[in-house]
Amino acid sequence: MKNQKGITLTLLVVYIIVATIIISVIAYMSSNFFSNANIIKDQDKYAVEFNKFNMFFINDVKSNKEATIEPTKITFENGTVYELKGTDIYRNETIVASQVQSVQFTEGSYDVINNDEPEANITKKLINVHLIIGKKIREGTPDEELNKSIYQRFDKTIEYVLKYW
Repeated sequence: MKNQKGITLTLLVVYIIVATIIISVIAYMSSNFFSNANIIKDQDKYAVEFNKFNMFFINDVKSNKEATIEPTKITFENGTVYELKGTDIYRNETIVASQVQSVQFTEGSYDVINNDEPEANITKKLINVHLIIGKKIREGTPDEELNKSIYQRFDKTIEYVLKYW
């Protein structure tokens, strides 16, 4: 009888240790899940800021044939100006995107080859926009790389074609 009571007590201790380990693992996983949920929530904010900028910018690109391009400023032929001031992109005097870490406007071109009429080739003017939207990164800290991966969530380069006919 004494031998059986020892086995039961040993199994009870093992059961408690295993249950404690399982509960600890579940607690650790749920803690990480909820702490990372804020990162995903912030990422959605950045996509919204990009969509607001994109909505206005596409309309202006498709309405103009010419644009004066500077690194952080673009002026269309109809007088519309997009400019990065601080962490906001302004369209004339209206903020169209916030929490912008950097924007870079560059110009390019694309030759469309018409196989039916080789002399009627068209050169399209492109505007390349490189946007980084997110929270400001704390530079010079030991966890700078972690901050970049967490806060620099929306980093896109997009080519827009100016009106060409």
